[in-house]
Amino acid sequence: MDNDILLEFLAESRALLSQAQDQLLRLESQPDDSEALSAIFRAFHTLKGGAGFLEAQNIVDWCHHLEDLFDKMRSGKLRATAPMIDAILRATDVITAMLDDMARGENPPPGPAALGADIQAFSRGETPALPEVAKDATNKAAKSPPAAEVVREGLWVTQTERDSGSTGLFAERRTADAEPTSPASASASANGDSITQDEFERVLDDLYGAGQAPGAAPAGAVAAPASRTADEITQDEFERVLDQIHGAGHAPGQASAPAPEVAQKSEQKAAQKAEPAAPSARSANGSAAEETSIRVDSTRLDQAMNQVGELVLLRNRLSAAVARMAQEDEALARLARETDLAVNDLQNTVMRLRMQPCKRLFQSLPRVVRDASRSLGKKVRLDIEGEDVEIDKTVVDALSGPLIHLVRNALDHGIEEPEVRRQAGKPEEAVLRVLARHLGDKVQIQVGDDGRGMNAQKIMQHAISKGVITAQEAARLSEREMLELIFLPGFSTKEQVSELSGRGVGMDVVRSTVASLRGRIDIDTTLGKGSTLTLELPLTMAVLPVLYFRLRRETYALPVAAIENLLAIDPEQVHSISGRLMVQVDGNRVVPYIDLGQLLQDRPIELLKDQSEGILIEQGLLVVSEAMGTEDSVVKPLDISTNDTLYQGATISGNGEVVLILDGAALARVQRKS
Repeated sequence: MDNDILLEFLAESRALLSQAQDQLLRLESQPDDSEALSAIFRAFHTLKGGAGFLEAQNIVDWCHHLEDLFDKMRSGKLRATAPMIDAILRATDVITAMLDDMARGENPPPGPAALGADIQAFSRGETPALPEVAKDATNKAAKSPPAAEVVREGLWVTQTERDSGSTGLFAERRTADAEPTSPASASASANGDSITQDEFERVLDDLYGAGQAPGAAPAGAVAAPASRTADEITQDEFERVLDQIHGAGHAPGQASAPAPEVAQKSEQKAAQKAEPAAPSARSANGSAAEETSIRVDSTRLDQAMNQVGELVLLRNRLSAAVARMAQEDEALARLARETDLAVNDLQNTVMRLRMQPCKRLFQSLPRVVRDASRSLGKKVRLDIEGEDVEIDKTVVDALSGPLIHLVRNALDHGIEEPEVRRQAGKPEEAVLRVLARHLGDKVQIQVGDDGRGMNAQKIMQHAISKGVITAQEAARLSEREMLELIFLPGFSTKEQVSELSGRGVGMDVVRSTVASLRGRIDIDTTLGKGSTLTLELPLTMAVLPVLYFRLRRETYALPVAAIENLLAIDPEQVHSISGRLMVQVDGNRVVPYIDLGQLLQDRPIELLKDQSEGILIEQGLLVVSEAMGTEDSVVKPLDISTNDTLYQGATISGNGEVVLILDGAALARVQRKS
């Protein structure tokens, strides 16, 4: 098998499955959405064709059954129900696992037979008794068989065709060893164990919702009178009544719509013609769009960005060299300015190549929320904003896992059970908000809920009881620092370990990932009203604007995004509080006093003797000798870096010197421990 063809197939197949899952969740709330049905049908049809070309027969079989099911839903013979959507989503997990097997060079196994039987039963118009939904469907191996046998007994409802040609509902009782019966044989062998009208109505309401069973007339539909004396019924009035009862264009005997068999063949031909089009060229609703993109290996983009980074460094050195010239050369200065503009344009163009919409980061969240809320017995509505906000590919790839953990954490810890919310005067349905927006040269991502909020004192007591911190350390913590204890390794407020949380692993990974992306994370919480975690990340990871500053004779750098202000330091505003040096800034704000001379050179800066200036960051006031100016830089990793390092990396200044880039958060941690 050609490896390039396999990689292309895997990439397209995963994109198709992602689109299909989005449309499935849309279909759950809008069962009659013809665009969603057609988009899902085309996705499985295209996937089946590619799998057949690569001789992946098991994938072909699964896609064929799903394609058959959606073909019947498109033609109006079947209608999507919640149990049906559950089974289809689990089937997409099976196909995803099969694709993972193919990526490892393995032949995919057949998959769970019970789930396949359920899909085929739905295609026949039957409603099988489905197993309980897994508590965390996104983390379970879809190809593993269910733990218990499916019990297939109870009241079965089947959509069948009447002698007149119309579709009706046939109900029967079945036991585990009973054979399915036809409507004719069932009526012939009817006995005392008959189905009452109330039982039948309850089953229809469970399957389709109250008053939504196929053929049920809307409550507002009014039958036409048998006769008229003065006013006759016009054709338009008659058509409107038919549309209300049967749906637009679906009245009995109406010949304007093609027969199901004809429609099925024509739509299959249309789908086959559209099959060669790449999935990326399709719009969100599945319609074909003109091909305007090509697939490029991301390593090539990384190489191009690295080369542009080197060009930025050369540009900086050229500008610095021209500025140092004793005699100004106007032609050379103009050339340096034009080079600066050209490099800026090239840098922006290459950076845009690496930008991806946040929709790719958010696309798995609806399924995560759906599965987790069901397993927890909670009612949750997910609101997503800012899917079109673009961010660096590196950030998208790195944040996928941490973002899912933040969402699960909000569902498990933050949002209350429906009964608790009702007693607190809240709606039973909680709201989980995920938002992305641009803030200058940064991107802000928020995950918020309207749940119980965080109790800082309770978090601190848990940390002491688990030995994460000592009572002496806890006594010196501010409320903000108490909340930030949730990011420490091994910390959890959950008493019992569950599949979603409780192991103390996750939030520390979230913070370390955000820190590695040169970002920050904040907590805003109110007891009884909810919590919001805010992630601020750089728009691009390729180029980092830094502030150069001097510490006596040495030069260091600090990311501009981490700096709030530059301040003159008044010695009278520096005080010792509980053994820690603090400084008052901006009138009434008190922050830690971080002497970089003491931390980096083991010689404190004396404010009354030495030249000094303050750089205000989130963690405190950094005391340096002099701030020198800003410049775009390219960060180079340090081979000597460890988890306890004070540096984010190194760069080359316009003077050609190697300059270390400091990590403000690490400096503050070292200051607290000293």
